[in-house]
Amino acid sequence: MRKISTELNHADLIKYAFFKDYHLPKELSIVNLTQERILMTIKNSVNLSMVSISRSIGLEKGPFSQSVDKLVDLGLVERVRSESDRRLIRLHLTDKGVDLANQVEESMEQHFALKRDLLTAEELDELFTALTSLNKIAQIIISK
Repeated sequence: MRKISTELNHADLIKYAFFKDYHLPKELSIVNLTQERILMTIKNSVNLSMVSISRSIGLEKGPFSQSVDKLVDLGLVERVRSESDRRLIRLHLTDKGVDLANQVEESMEQHFALKRDLLTAEELDELFTALTSLNKIAQIIISK
């Protein structure tokens, strides 16, 4: 029988393959790679709580909170308390944060283009189909 824990390691491998030699350009270095991951998770997610974001990038509460504090101090992120549950805090990008996240995303896409060019059109289709499926399943599990 296939085990989810084993198969999830393969999902980590694809991330590693794409990110292994990626570095933020110097002009974007006001954030470190952990803060960049937080920014990109906020940018590409729908209203996740702070807890969900920290879990999705694999950070414990303390280091995650310190990274968020730095992003708030830089004017890139703001904490927003839920109207219905005051314990629930969501993170939103400020206009400055959106601008930086867009620049980071463009930098990543340029880097990923080099990896993408190693794949055939069919392999790229398989990759995007698999990533779309993973995202859909993640959204189902997170929302419950």
